[in-house]
Formats: sequence, structure tokens, C-alpha cells
Amino acid sequence: MVAPGPKQRYFWLRIANRAPMASSGGQRKRVKTGNGRRKAGGRKRPFVGRPGVRRAIVFGWATIVAVAVGFLLMRSMDETTVARQTPAARPAPSAVAAAPSPSPAEQLAQTPRTPVEPAPRPRETAVVAPPPPVTADEIPYDARPAWQRFAAASPVVGKRPAIAIVIDDDGLNKKEAEELLSLEAPITLSIMGYAEGMTDYARRARALGDELLVHVPMEPQGKADPGTKALTVDLSPAEIRARLRWHLDRHDGFVGINNHMGSRFSSDAAGMKVVIEELKGRGLAFLDSRTAATSVGEETARAAGIPTASRDVFLDNEIGASAIEAQLVLVERKAREKGMAIAIGHPHAATIEALRRFIPQAKARGIVFVPVSAVIARRSGEAIEAVGTTGGASGKRSGSPPPPRG
Repeated sequence: MVAPGPKQRYFWLRIANRAPMASSGGQRKRVKTGNGRRKAGGRKRPFVGRPGVRRAIVFGWATIVAVAVGFLLMRSMDETTVARQTPAARPAPSAVAAAPSPSPAEQLAQTPRTPVEPAPRPRETAVVAPPPPVTADEIPYDARPAWQRFAAASPVVGKRPAIAIVIDDDGLNKKEAEELLSLEAPITLSIMGYAEGMTDYARRARALGDELLVHVPMEPQGKADPGTKALTVDLSPAEIRARLRWHLDRHDGFVGINNHMGSRFSSDAAGMKVVIEELKGRGLAFLDSRTAATSVGEETARAAGIPTASRDVFLDNEIGASAIEAQLVLVERKAREKGMAIAIGHPHAATIEALRRFIPQAKARGIVFVPVSAVIARRSGEAIEAVGTTGGASGKRSGSPPPPRG
């Protein structure tokens, strides 16, 4: 007997599935379910063969195919849009008649020759040796005493009469102090020892050709108050020296001192000796204001060998225009008699105004106005040629000293 082929086995298998079961008497067996219905018995269908499963599989494949088709369509549309937005490159116009290309020899002959410049060489930096260090011995040192180093430059006097105007109590009234700088002559400003904030003022005064003193308060006769840290006769030498140093160390650029009041202290030889010794150690000069006829200041200074002088005229013991003008006439007469004279005034408005009128008139009569250091040098027998570390501003004062050295 010939064995059945695959198609025959499949055919007979389908017929067998449809044929009624032998055990059920030619009828399909029905199984009772839980809801009272009977289900046809027989062999169960495979899972994939069930209708619901087959529909789910078909639906899934259809979804996959739809998504793929949609993706391809979108990609195709994007490429089309990009192609539309990008302008097409125009073909280059073809030459009507192409010229024959020259040979390499002709190209070389037609090429203009450009002179070739040599490449610039890197700039050579000169190596400069550093200057040798300056030792302390090589630093220039001005060995002159302070009264000459800080003295204002004096105009040439010759045989003409000269007047030195000293203004005491400077620095207590700032407005009047500024007006003193506008006088058209070199004057000597005696700044009060306890005056505040005078550094810039002193610098400007020296730049204009004026000279500086420190006005040291000293004890007077009577009950008048000379001011802060005044020198009094009841102080010990150490305290006198300490108070004097306090006044001197607060200022700079001055040639010496003169006394504020001091009619009692300047008459005390012991106290004045302490003052003169301190000035000698600093190389400073002493101007005796001579507030008392019994003053020993100039005598003590001359004995110690320091430059010194005394005032000749007080300008404003009596404050008033006519009284001050009379004193100015007096100082001019003394200058003509002695060759030089020292006048001391104060920064009163009347004094400043009287000086403003007197100075140009006196210059017209041949009077020379000098700093007090010039008179001190003449009376002390000192050389005046080296004096002149400061000078007047150009154009500010007629007949003003030469500009400063530095």
C-alpha cells in the first residue's frame, strides 16, 4: 500500500476533525458549562487559530504597515520641500571660442617681475647696563645751615636802601594770611608756632618768594596770655627745650624764629640761653622782636655765634591808617640812614592796605624790599651769595627774586 502524501494527510485530517466522535454514537459530545449551556465537545482549537487572536494579529500588522508608510511619506515630503527652497546652480556660460592655453614658457614671459624684498631682520634690542647704585657718600648733601638753605632769594641791593617787612601772628586768620601773599614784594611771614594746617600755605608762600619764620610764644610782663606751650621763666631747661621743639617740629622750610610777646622771657638770660643753643644745633637764625628794652636775645645769640638781628620799627602798635603810614615813613628813613631796616607788623586789614599802597611808592623812590635773612646776613657779617633756595613766581612781583632752584 502506498503511503499518503502531505496533501492527502492534511485532507484526511480535516475530514477526521469534522467527523462525529465514535464514542458519542455518531454525535458530537456537548459539555455542560457553568451557565447552563452546553458547549460542543471535541478537540480544542489552537491558540493562534482562534478568531480573536487572528484579528488582533492582523490589526497589529496593519498598524505597523501604516506607521511605516506614513514615515516614508513624511520623509519624502521633507526632501521635496528642501529641494524647492534651494536654488538650483546655474550652469556657467560656455565660452564662444576658447582661447588656446599658453605654454609654460609664454606664461613665464608674460608674468610681471616683482622685486623680492629681503625679509626684515628681527630688531636687535640694545642691552643697556643698569646704572651703578648710588651710595650714601655719593648723594649730594647741602652742608649749609638751615637759615641759608631755606632763605628766599634776595634781589641785588648794592648801595640802595633796603627794607625787610616781617608779619607776625600769621596763620591765625586764614583770609588775612591769603591777602599777604598778594603783596607786590617779598616779605617774611612769621607763622604762629601753634597755628594749624599751614603746610600748603607755607609751600605756596615760599614758591612766591616769601620767607618763613616760626613765631614762638614767650612769657610777657603782666597777665596777657601768649598762647599754647609758651616759654616761661619758671620752666626747667628740659621743659623749655621740649616746648620749643614742639613749635619747631610742626613747621618746615623756615629760616629761624622770633618771639611772640616775650617781654619777660626774652629778658631772662638763662631761658634765652636754652633757646639759642637749640637754634644753633638746628642751624637757625634768631630775630629779636625787642618787645622789651631789656631783651638779651640778640646779645645771647651773637655770643653763641648764630646769625641774629633786631627789629627797627613796629608798624601797627597803634592800628589806624595814618599811624601805620607814619611808621612806614619812619622805617624808610631808618633804611636810608643804616642801609637796611626791619619793620614788624601784623596781619590787620589796615596794615595790609597800608603796605599795598606803600610798596609801589617806595620802589619808585629807590627802596629795595628784601627777606629778613638778607638783613640778618648783613648784620651778622655772613655771606649772602648762597642765599636763594626759594624765589618769586615769574611775573607776580616787579623786581622779584629769581625762580627757585627746586
